[in-house]
Amino acid sequence: MKRKFYCCLAVACLSLGAMLVGCGNNKEQRDKTVITIACTYSPTDIGCRIIDKSIDKFMKQNPGIEVKKVWLTEQYQTKLMTMIAGGNPPDIFRLAPDYIPTYVQRGTLESLDKYIAKSNILKLEDFYSQVLYKYKYETGSRTVGKGPVYGFGTDWSPDCTLFYNKDMFDKAGLPYPTKSMNWEEFRQTAIKLTTGKGGQRRFGCLIGDIPLLVAQNGGSVFSPDGRRCLLDNPQAIEAFQYLVDLKLRDRVMPSAGDLQSSNYLQLFQAERLGMFLSGRFYVSIMQEQVKGVRWGVAPGLHQKKRINMVTGPYGWVMSSKVKHPEAAWKLMEHLVAGNCEEELAKAGYNIPVVKKIAESDMFLGNPNHMSRVNKVFMDEVKYAVPSPLTSYAPTDRWRQIIGDELDLAYLGKQTAWQAAVNAAGKINGLLDEGLDR
Repeated sequence: MKRKFYCCLAVACLSLGAMLVGCGNNKEQRDKTVITIACTYSPTDIGCRIIDKSIDKFMKQNPGIEVKKVWLTEQYQTKLMTMIAGGNPPDIFRLAPDYIPTYVQRGTLESLDKYIAKSNILKLEDFYSQVLYKYKYETGSRTVGKGPVYGFGTDWSPDCTLFYNKDMFDKAGLPYPTKSMNWEEFRQTAIKLTTGKGGQRRFGCLIGDIPLLVAQNGGSVFSPDGRRCLLDNPQAIEAFQYLVDLKLRDRVMPSAGDLQSSNYLQLFQAERLGMFLSGRFYVSIMQEQVKGVRWGVAPGLHQKKRINMVTGPYGWVMSSKVKHPEAAWKLMEHLVAGNCEEELAKAGYNIPVVKKIAESDMFLGNPNHMSRVNKVFMDEVKYAVPSPLTSYAPTDRWRQIIGDELDLAYLGKQTAWQAAVNAAGKINGLLDEGLDR
């Protein structure tokens, strides 16, 4: 009987001990400051993996903070908007900078100026001006590029730098490009690279960024205040004409049908595409997916002006409903100017937004990166400007209008002049709607 009693007592003690340990763990969890962070996520993307591991490192360095990761593999923007509309936004989340005006106008984002003023880690002068531009917004005048800072990009690139197929250049007897080509030089190179017929036709180039070409030709998509579209101006009409001529007159660009059967990366690998424009991030994609083809990068194009363009960078913003702002800011510092940015630089994911990291051997002189690539992109930095952004119309909608009008011109259903004028008229209709709001 005594033995049974002592056994029961022992079990009771063990159970009580387990309960106490459990209570201790629960108390420890309760004592932690919890920060939620949301991001579009792909397990195969090296940048996503670096961010994931870097946040784990942050939690080890800051045991009093728990970071809850909301990694969304699909429909990120829709799910993010649902969380915000439901009154439960993440404390920090990833955002394309072109959304900044919309989110600020809705009162969704926290201004970061007061945190920046106190920070010993994150100083505005340490960043390239191009990466800060779209994260500044003045609500009263609805001006982009001025006012409080609402976020920080984490990696960036002059996104219209030239990628070229060395094998196709060799077969055409052409020297590899080493300097910026003007439009006519680029056109003549594309013509010489274009050979064959039908399904075996090799195309010299693929470009289509009207805002870039308009800027290079001395024009602008929008008026300085963002209230009017200027694509019906001569500089813009010439840019439309240049693209339509490349497609229809010179036939140096693949058709929509060619791109349905093979995307441009597949065409490039099959030695059926000679040149295209992209950013530093695409180097990693090329290294992973393009096999058995020699390729290189060269400076971007110019016309009246030497201009490259920055379409991003995607970055981190803080919710206006942040629950623990000081802890959230500490994580923001880590992501933007700390370990996470350093690891992205080592991997060669893109150009770091912090000057001292980008210009250090960690990135610029990294022997593990493709030879000379970093220098080509860094040399383009001084020519890089932010892509057009207006607070009166969504970027995806006005860009879609341009694309639709160009497609009609490519099909021969309207002239390049008509495409430019029609695009301007329709975009101005969008802007008028935005002015009324």
